[in-house]
Amino acid sequence: MRGWKGLMNGTKIKYDNMKIATVLPAYNLEVEISDVVKRTSEYSDVVIVVTDGSEDNTRDEALKAGAECPKEVDRRGMGNAVRKGIEFSRKFDPDIVVLMDADGQHLPEEIPKLVEPIVEKNKDFVVGSRVMGELRTSKVNKIGNFGLKVITFLVTGKWFSDTESGFRAYKADKLYSLNLEAEEYEIESDLLLKSLEKGYDYKEVAITVPKAVPGVTVLDGIKMGLFKIKLSLKLKVVNIKQR
Repeated sequence: MRGWKGLMNGTKIKYDNMKIATVLPAYNLEVEISDVVKRTSEYSDVVIVVTDGSEDNTRDEALKAGAECPKEVDRRGMGNAVRKGIEFSRKFDPDIVVLMDADGQHLPEEIPKLVEPIVEKNKDFVVGSRVMGELRTSKVNKIGNFGLKVITFLVTGKWFSDTESGFRAYKADKLYSLNLEAEEYEIESDLLLKSLEKGYDYKEVAITVPKAVPGVTVLDGIKMGLFKIKLSLKLKVVNIKQR
């Protein structure tokens, strides 16, 4: 079992006795996925690629590159793919689970940056912030992301520089205790709000976005904002009933 402490003069330093699993939701990425899996394998003991609904050879290419892939079913959305990958990771009994997009906007080489605060500072989860690093996206998406940050602040009282980042790391036991329910892009809000509701300790770290990828639509952004509001109200009602 291994976990990387980071990079020092280009040399990887191991965390002893730490097992890392990385979950990569992927849709129609047969060209890119092999390279992503191989690079991720350098920093993760298990690479899990969830290819629900892909209409090409993404799953076959991921398997050839050494990934573990749960059985493929019809396309059910980003949130379902992430949740499926998280559940599938349990069988490997990891200490840390990394969630990362597979479309090239996240660098596997930066996994150590997300893992280090968990190991060194005992954080429960770490969010890779594109804003603290460099966010390559359209002006419309930047405005939308800011609006979603404001909503998150209003419903949680916590300010994040990037609430919608798909690049995160969690203590496995903390992640598994979240009752996630989002089916689409709202999964990031589901993860964040439920983690904060449980009082998890967190840290944001800057990440690099090497290329621009298509962002979510305006309609998706509206759905995400509404999801945040509805979920925060639901969590408040549950807390009141449990008192």
